Amino acid sequence: MAGNHRWIIGLTTSSGLLGLAVSSGLAILAHHFVDELSHPHAEIDEGQFALDLPHYAAEPPLAVQRSLTFQASDGTCLRGEFWAQPAPAPTVILCHGYRISRSTLRPAAALEYEYGYNILLFDFRGHGESESVITSGGVAEVRDLEAAITTATRQPETLPGKIIIQGFSMGASIALLTPPHPDVAAIIADSPYARLDDILRRFVRYRLTHESRGWRPTLRQLRHLFPALAWAVVVASSLDFRIRFGHSLFARPDLNIKRRNEKQRNLRQIPILLIHGEDDETIPIQHAYTLARAAQASGTPLETYFVPQAGHCEAYSRNPQHYVSLLRSFAARHLKLASPDA
Repeated sequence: MAGNHRWIIGLTTSSGLLGLAVSSGLAILAHHFVDELSHPHAEIDEGQFALDLPHYAAEPPLAVQRSLTFQASDGTCLRGEFWAQPAPAPTVILCHGYRISRSTLRPAAALEYEYGYNILLFDFRGHGESESVITSGGVAEVRDLEAAITTATRQPETLPGKIIIQGFSMGASIALLTPPHPDVAAIIADSPYARLDDILRRFVRYRLTHESRGWRPTLRQLRHLFPALAWAVVVASSLDFRIRFGHSLFARPDLNIKRRNEKQRNLRQIPILLIHGEDDETIPIQHAYTLARAAQASGTPLETYFVPQAGHCEAYSRNPQHYVSLLRSFAARHLKLASPDA
């Protein structure tokens, strides 16, 4: 009996130590992942991820480009630029993606300036020339876009109530996360995610699979555990992020669309043009379907452009003429301007 008792104690102690080891290892993985995710100014190689945007439009003269420095509500210093039309006009605010900067969107800015819009380009926190503070991939950056909207309204060339937000990837999701502003007439969201936790799980699983290529065949059999491990790492990362930085990591544009319009049904709802490539491996097309269902459920005006055989932010390159025509028509309708083709 005493022997059995010692065996049970030993087994319990061993199980406890194993659980502690697993928990400690998970905490270390989560801490490392949060460090990697939130580290500012760690730009990716644009050769690996380059938006295929137009380059045939010339930028306006330097005389009409002016530098901007402004602050988010938490004091973060942001930098950008404003390209002013010679007379008051609608303003397009361009929002870049994760680990790239506003410079990537200059070709799109030049094209839209050519069509008669003012342009506001800026760098999100931890990107480009903006302050080197932690990034979150969505939640914290909402403050940056709110500050950019306020800054756009203060430019004398911006017509009141005629701001368009156009975002790509992370920037598109941030546009969908940002509370409605009376001067924002519409949102163009190219390749946004619906929920960041799913993207993070996919990324962790990819990294685990990539790192395991050099493992011995017997160890590679553990790959079937990677989905569960990726889920556990992301959950632990969310807790680590909240403890360290004081706010949530899991941005949910899909829930924001539902909640925003449930609470503000008596206010004007901002229409959305949702663009996505059907072969997007970075943010799968299922995210666009989720956002579309959320918009439909909440009564949000929504138009979609889903492009076959297009990857992440590749809708323009598949049919540039149609892409530009679609954007111009959408903007003109919601800005209540004359049709661009008239």
